Amino acid sequence: MFYSAGEAGSQISYNLYALIPSDIISLMERSGEQKIRGLTGEVGGDGLLTPDLQTLLDQKQYEAAQTVLDHLERREVGSHFPIAAMATGIGKTRVEHEVIERWRSRNPGARVLFIAGTKLTLVQQAHAALIRYQEESNGGVDYVDYTESEELERDTTETEDVEEVLEIEQEDLPFYRVGRFKDKDVDVRVATIQTIQSAYKRGQLDPAEFDLVIVDEVHNIGTAQRASAVCQFPNVIGFTATPHRHSGQMKRPEQYGFEVAYNFPLPEAQESRLLPPLLGMQINTTGLVEEIPTKLNGQIDYRKLEQILKKSPELRPFIADKVANIIRDGEKEYKTVVAVNFVWEAQELAQLLNAKGIKVGVAVNQQAARQIHNEEIPALDTIERYKLAQSDPRSIQVLISPYVASEGFDAPFTEVLVWASPTDSDLRYTQYVGRLARRFEGKLFGLNLDFLYQTNQYGWSYNMGMWMKGSVRQLPSGLLYLGPEQDIAGLTELDVVQNIRRKGDSVDISDLGKGLLIDVIAGEIPLSHAGLTEVFRGGFEKLSPLALQVKTRMETEHPEYFSKRRSGPNVISIVTLEGKQAFIEEMLAAGIALQDKDIQELKDTDMALTWESVKLVFIGDGTRLSLRVKEVKERLESEYPEYFKKRMNGSFIVDAVTFEGRQIFINAMVAAGEKLKDTTIQQVREADLPLTQSILHLIFTGRESRLSSIALQVKARLEQEHPEYFEKRKNISKIIDVVTAEGRQSFIEAMIIAGVKLKEKK
Repeated sequence: MFYSAGEAGSQISYNLYALIPSDIISLMERSGEQKIRGLTGEVGGDGLLTPDLQTLLDQKQYEAAQTVLDHLERREVGSHFPIAAMATGIGKTRVEHEVIERWRSRNPGARVLFIAGTKLTLVQQAHAALIRYQEESNGGVDYVDYTESEELERDTTETEDVEEVLEIEQEDLPFYRVGRFKDKDVDVRVATIQTIQSAYKRGQLDPAEFDLVIVDEVHNIGTAQRASAVCQFPNVIGFTATPHRHSGQMKRPEQYGFEVAYNFPLPEAQESRLLPPLLGMQINTTGLVEEIPTKLNGQIDYRKLEQILKKSPELRPFIADKVANIIRDGEKEYKTVVAVNFVWEAQELAQLLNAKGIKVGVAVNQQAARQIHNEEIPALDTIERYKLAQSDPRSIQVLISPYVASEGFDAPFTEVLVWASPTDSDLRYTQYVGRLARRFEGKLFGLNLDFLYQTNQYGWSYNMGMWMKGSVRQLPSGLLYLGPEQDIAGLTELDVVQNIRRKGDSVDISDLGKGLLIDVIAGEIPLSHAGLTEVFRGGFEKLSPLALQVKTRMETEHPEYFSKRRSGPNVISIVTLEGKQAFIEEMLAAGIALQDKDIQELKDTDMALTWESVKLVFIGDGTRLSLRVKEVKERLESEYPEYFKKRMNGSFIVDAVTFEGRQIFINAMVAAGEKLKDTTIQQVREADLPLTQSILHLIFTGRESRLSSIALQVKARLEQEHPEYFEKRKNISKIIDVVTAEGRQSFIEAMIIAGVKLKEKK
């Protein structure tokens, strides 16, 4: 038996409910024996956290909090902010609470901004969760609520001022008070990314107002303006299960100002037995629907897709028959979520499943829900009804929705996820499947069911065979599997698994993994005769084997640097835009020269748009300045393309502003809020005493925030009589206050008189 709780019994009530939301717990307590129970395993054993596993989970959460805080403390100005990338279900929000609690214990009075995704419901959840974790830490409750939500990338909601949130009693909270963005009398203010973006655009966002910024679902930043708004703060930590985006201007964390400092992905969590394994099954739709249309960039053309699906009347009845046959197994009725793309799809599938005697509901936007709701197939309050015990007459077994994972959806008892309509997003896929891979009492595994759609570009729509490559494997039965290897033998022998296998199609994983192929994108390097000889000097006989060696070496660490593309009737390997610079550098290091037909050397009159050059002209944090440069360049380049060139700077290709465009670019940066450096301010001298928290802490004993406050008071008092004791100095890219060599001793004596003690010399 998997995930056995041994003899812990009622003594592990904390562990039993560790991953169950509070509303479900309340329901279970009210209903007595009418509990939601998993059906794929055995109640009382499968799906429970043993005391040892609970300890391991606590350790992982501790490691995550400590790692991102350590990274932030070591971070140099201009470098990336840290991200904790954690699988859904590991308790991300609890880690965020731990980070806030530790930060404020080190820095009493610190003000925290909590950016909670892109929707009001996520703001409400953040309020409730942060308050609940404080109660738990203070001995107020005996369970932990891991409600969390990764926002879908295709959600385009852009509400700017989301301020009406739940009123929550928090009179006796032990650590901090939580409020709205406009509630300036609280310790932690919660807002959506849209609210922060709007305040930034109106010039109402002061970086000095917050000592720490937590960005939940940090992948939602994704644009230069959002990144500029967030990265102007001095201390920022991001959290997400999916740090890489599927689309948008900025797909990699490094592009929006972050880097992954702590990573605990789903496969690792499953190997640790903290999350259940997943089985995958495929059902082929070929012959029932036309090939799925895709755009030149390989993404699905959803407008054309809708037209094709509407012209395929046999498709939905086929899907409904297959789903009904799988989710009802004798007396077992598995709780099921069905993902679609359109409201009408959800409605039609619901009608077909209802006709088969299955209790089903749809989760759609409020306007559509009011129009289509009826008692037979509800569209209002369906998520709440889905969470009810199956013995409750109002309970529904199947929930169908185009965007259920974007609404703070949390139902760990879900045992089947159905992809009834095609998707092209690995981010969306990870978010949905992450919700299936949640632990629950009696739940032995989750079943991910892909309806396969043939695309017009070489392969299938996105499916489990493309997801988590290297971790997902195919069992001899044909089922896909993601989980601990040692559980395979026991799992595949179960009757419930064998029954499931007989109801699907067997498709080889190598065929499933053939994704959408697009044409070569401008700027990519085809690893062909024409592609290599256009970029590098030398014959193809010399370039080809060397390029293959470089590709093999780089691909192990950075598989995203290489891909397959269509070139006429052929399929070729290419170097992506993301990997182009690194690939060129490796080829140059191997002794190959560039053709340099169009790219000239960087001129003395050019302004290279690199951090090293920009920081000589403007004041500010490197990450924020880099994002601002990108934003201004994109805006000006559309009007003045002749002012921007690619240049060779040593072996690097860099963006540069020509002499003619230099002043226009500088003016645009200043207009966007950046400040030019004061060339009269000198660099920090060796004899100076910088009035920064880190330096003060090296000299005096006490908390950094207290030392800083006393130092400012002492400075204000001394400066009236001896202004020569203090100067403004440059410290890398910052302007800071320092005590000069002349005033150093007087300042130290004044600090001692103010009650501060010197540290003992070791």
